[in-house]
Amino acid sequence: MSNHEIRRLLWHRYRGILWTAIVVLLITGFKSASDTAIISNNVAGNSARLFTSGGYTAENGGIPMLVVNFIVILILGWLTFMWDNYTNFNHYLFSLRATRHQLFTQKLVIFGSVIIGSFVTMHLLFLGTLRVLSHHAVNYNLQWGPELRYMLSQLLFLLALYAIVATIGLWLGQAVASVIFTLISIPSLIFALEGVFNLFSYAIGVDPYHTSYLAHLDQSTWPGLGLFAGLSLVIIGFLWGMDHWAFKHLSLENSGNFMLFPRFRLAFLWLTVFYLAVAAGFSSFGRTVYAVVINSYVGEIPFSVSLILAIIVGYLTWSVGRLLLYRPDHSWDAFKFKKLA
Repeated sequence: MSNHEIRRLLWHRYRGILWTAIVVLLITGFKSASDTAIISNNVAGNSARLFTSGGYTAENGGIPMLVVNFIVILILGWLTFMWDNYTNFNHYLFSLRATRHQLFTQKLVIFGSVIIGSFVTMHLLFLGTLRVLSHHAVNYNLQWGPELRYMLSQLLFLLALYAIVATIGLWLGQAVASVIFTLISIPSLIFALEGVFNLFSYAIGVDPYHTSYLAHLDQSTWPGLGLFAGLSLVIIGFLWGMDHWAFKHLSLENSGNFMLFPRFRLAFLWLTVFYLAVAAGFSSFGRTVYAVVINSYVGEIPFSVSLILAIIVGYLTWSVGRLLLYRPDHSWDAFKFKKLA
């Protein structure tokens, strides 16, 4: 089969959810522009400025667009591979006269094109509608340089997020389990990043509570864009290679298992243990838990307390992971320090 025929087939299967995503994003762009225009028109007498010198903000119009984009990316990323496995559509795909490389690449071309195209169109619709609806007294002080850098950094961030969620959908075989894992791992990304920075501060002898590595990061500047682009492209490139290998070696016999690649269960388990332990123990999330336990607000917590919290979270993650990955029928043994047969 040609790539064009594969794209037609895949588009026919996913056109419902893809068109829904496009329409939702376009409506969000128009709604955000109209809300922002109403706010700016109400203060037009004070020479309202739609944009700050630091880049594209348009008051708070960009926030709902980013939130809706975030939700759409989570759904599309999860559906990219998980839905075909859950509905056994992979059996049909793998029976076609097409290589798995073609199927993998063309599927990502379709989803990637929709994500990028709808993102750009949404922002253009937002800017155009805002210009039309704004009164002449409102200062439409858009600076295209910062605006484009800000948009590009957001787009790369969303594509990296899509790659992460798509990876979860490809490697985990149970739909409900993958949804739960996605809802736990994705929101905790910011805490995991904070935890890594705090551990790095401890390692070099710096107080993590008086150090902020990202405080002066501005996506609308070239250094900020360079950092966002570098991190995002590394994540996208690494996960693309890993998922490409996984899709080529995907076995239909493992469909329905918690993890579709049993040989990597141990690596997946310990990676999850470390990730959640750092995210919960060495971040502001851990400080919140500690404050709730002692019933008093604390701005800082001792390293020993963070370590204990990380060990507790790590143990619980290790136990639940062993239960799900190895022996779901041995619920109590999974929480014991014994080998599961």
